[in-house]
Amino acid sequence: MKSIFHRALGDKFHDLHPELQKKFGMTSSQKVMILGQGRMTEIRGTPLWLRPFLNIGAKDHLIFAERGKDVPFTLENYSYVDEQGQEAISYVRRFFFPYAIRGFDAAMHYDEEKQAIVDSLGKTASITTVLDVDVSKEGGLLLQSREMNVKNKWTLSEPTTSFYEHYDEKEEAFRVHVHVEHPWLGTLIMYEGLVYAEFLPITFSNIPDRGILS
Repeated sequence: MKSIFHRALGDKFHDLHPELQKKFGMTSSQKVMILGQGRMTEIRGTPLWLRPFLNIGAKDHLIFAERGKDVPFTLENYSYVDEQGQEAISYVRRFFFPYAIRGFDAAMHYDEEKQAIVDSLGKTASITTVLDVDVSKEGGLLLQSREMNVKNKWTLSEPTTSFYEHYDEKEEAFRVHVHVEHPWLGTLIMYEGLVYAEFLPITFSNIPDRGILS
């Protein structure tokens, strides 16, 4: 079985750094999860006047108003078969601020018709983005949004999301950079940092709420 990223990249998948091939080659048949722990060097973006409105998205683990530097971070990845019978990967992100713990959750699957990764955002998956995938010269993974859909009713070409991840051999960890930008409002959120990851067997106690493991 090929992972959703292997299907999206085709032969380019083998140009990824071996550690990225291991991470993004994970499938539900392996019965493992990835636990990542690290720190975000910086989390910034969104004009001050707009930040209070982001608290609405915080309840859905979609976006949040807090900003800062050297923010502790955890990530859990699960590969599973979703309710539509599709291979999917769940992303459970947690950012630990001094007075709040914020989430940014998502689930990705490969869309055969769009020939792209579809990212369903938040606990309710009310927003989806279509992501094109590529590999950098250094063997890093590149994701760039093509379009955004709100509750399957409105299709937007903005804001745009870009994601880049590569493996730092000196640190033996993954470096991530995420940037969400609006043409009028500028950077809505940007975070980057270093994440150490380990593969763990899935047990009934750590199966995510979304999806059904095959």
